[in-house]
Amino acid sequence: MKKLTLLFPVIVLFALLTSHTNRKNDEGMFPLSDLKNLDLQKIGLKISPQELYNPNGTSLIDAIVRVGGCTGSFVSAEGLIVTNHHCAFSFAAAASTSANNYAKHGFLARKASEEIPAKGLVCKITASYADVSERVLQGTAQLTDPIARLRKIGENIKTVTRLENEANPDLQCEISEMFTGRTYVLFRYKLLKDVRLVYVPARSIGEYGGELDNWVWPRHSGDFAFLRAYVGKNGEATEYSQSNIPYKPAKFLKVNSRGVKENDFVFVLGYPGRTFRHQPAAFYKYHEQYMLKYISDIFDWQIHKMEELGAGSDSIQLRYASKIKSLANTTKNYKGKLQGFRRAGIVKQKEAEEAELTKFIMATEENRNKYGNLIPRVTEIYADVIKMAPKNLWLSQIYQISPSIGMASTFGIMQEQYALLKTKEEKATFVEQNKQKMQAAYARFCNAADPDFEMAAWRKMADDAATFNADNKIKWIDHLNLASKNNIEGYYMWLAKKSKLTRYKEIEELLKTNPAKVLERKDVMIDLVKDLNKEALAEEEQRSKRDGELNLLMAKYVDARSEWRKTQFIPDANSTLRFTYGFIKGYSPNDAEYHQPFTTLRGVIEKEDGKEYELLQAIKDLYAARDFGPFMHPQLNDLPVNILYNLDTTGGNSGSPVMNDKGELIAVNFDRAYTATINDYAWNESYSRSVAVDIRYVLWVLQKVARADYLIAEMGVTL
Repeated sequence: MKKLTLLFPVIVLFALLTSHTNRKNDEGMFPLSDLKNLDLQKIGLKISPQELYNPNGTSLIDAIVRVGGCTGSFVSAEGLIVTNHHCAFSFAAAASTSANNYAKHGFLARKASEEIPAKGLVCKITASYADVSERVLQGTAQLTDPIARLRKIGENIKTVTRLENEANPDLQCEISEMFTGRTYVLFRYKLLKDVRLVYVPARSIGEYGGELDNWVWPRHSGDFAFLRAYVGKNGEATEYSQSNIPYKPAKFLKVNSRGVKENDFVFVLGYPGRTFRHQPAAFYKYHEQYMLKYISDIFDWQIHKMEELGAGSDSIQLRYASKIKSLANTTKNYKGKLQGFRRAGIVKQKEAEEAELTKFIMATEENRNKYGNLIPRVTEIYADVIKMAPKNLWLSQIYQISPSIGMASTFGIMQEQYALLKTKEEKATFVEQNKQKMQAAYARFCNAADPDFEMAAWRKMADDAATFNADNKIKWIDHLNLASKNNIEGYYMWLAKKSKLTRYKEIEELLKTNPAKVLERKDVMIDLVKDLNKEALAEEEQRSKRDGELNLLMAKYVDARSEWRKTQFIPDANSTLRFTYGFIKGYSPNDAEYHQPFTTLRGVIEKEDGKEYELLQAIKDLYAARDFGPFMHPQLNDLPVNILYNLDTTGGNSGSPVMNDKGELIAVNFDRAYTATINDYAWNESYSRSVAVDIRYVLWVLQKVARADYLIAEMGVTL
């Protein structure tokens, strides 16, 4: 007891120091341009800032790649990319057949010739960036009409992008809005168009726990996959060809097979999708009370209907698998956001902040002149958005939930544009410019064609529309008299029979050989959608007016908040490369509940039930033999599977490399805890936790389960 008493002050002091040192109090998805404002070595980085980002040389930034809507990183000199299983899943599913179900059983290429194309996947590497705000906003200062101003900004963006692409033919140039109506940055990307599957684990590894565990901690998922990028023999970006060679990245990450421990410093580089941290209070009110709930409900309905239709049929279930996965991911995320809104009281916080901002504005004549009407006008605009929310949200989904309506709408709009052209030359040019768009729209329709689901969807949307008040009435539904089940089914079957667009082979051939003919002939399905398009267009015009005015108002809103707070804000995430840092840390998401920052293989085994938690026999055998190889966590006395940390991440960070203080890869980010789904709107150290698959589990699966030692060797990992 004496020894414990003497040690107690030292233990407390150490705990306090550790808590203070390893607590991240500030949010931040920092753009490359903001890294200079961070004392990187003070926050925990042990490499030089130039090793992280060097605009005039090679750095870790060069190892980061955007993988479609996800992130990945190069881990070998031969273009090997590690990302998430869920980022590669759709490509494995697309390549699957009844004989080779890669979506379920996984895929492994044991040599280069066995790697298969991830069809449609394009990867991007950030080559450089430049602030082009002055060029984008040129000629807008004198414009008082907000729509004209927004249109001018759009024209300037197109012009600057075109000029930059002409000046950089080997790159793809894109302009991203960093602050609404205020700051614009040009990003130049190197493209990789030939990307192939190397290793995608079995679904029972890569998606262990499925939707039950999605957005949940503790997690036990091996959510990782390996791809390889190829280029032409001269290093140029080119489509798939057997003669292509592996891409040689300027930089690839070193894999640290020793992993990390609790309270270690870590950071992430990636392409987070979209956050909304600098919006007015009314924006958050609309999202909490209308948008999030509506989308969550309509996605839930689609999932349940697909599961119902696919019951008892493996082929139908396979067809729906990728779609259900995508919908389920979003709807659970939105439910988490709704919980976060309620628990954090975000709307009330923002309203209180706006009340203080209003006091600041009204305190001086100068501020009153600049910003006096700012908040009242923004609030008024969002009141109109909320008033029309049922109709506009319904219109946002009808074209997605019904493949026929979506395709017929695209063709109908093109027909109207085509009919306005005067000369044969103009029409020929239009056809040539839109040929691929028409083919893509029709291919989506053919792939998604599903009469049983679509008829049910029409009934669902008609039933929903019947509940709307007079302001939100959908005239198209009333006009077609689609209020009853019999009318909907009968009308749908009549359309499918009468429409030439359902003659799949004929239309596909015409779109290849004579697409003008498709634009010149009438069709009942296109006629059906024309009135809906007019109704949607009228609402779109109103939205454009609101957006135009908000574009100008929000630029002032950010200025007012910056003056009030006496600081410059970090721009919202927008799918451009960002840096975020923090520590390996557990947390307490609910009363009387603490979550440790590591899960282990023991937890994987304990969850196994042969149903929702299906587990490969090989993994059970390896665990029974305690065959963890060199990857066991010494403190846990087990194989680490997933880790938890307090970084600021969001969608798009899927597949981002998690690196230690030396810039070495120690994990692959794949999710957030349920309480952190609210990160898109607000970040807080107490509830924001991100989730990654520990690199030790990745390497263990490669070595012990997949028997892919050659990939471990390619990454330069010595065991």
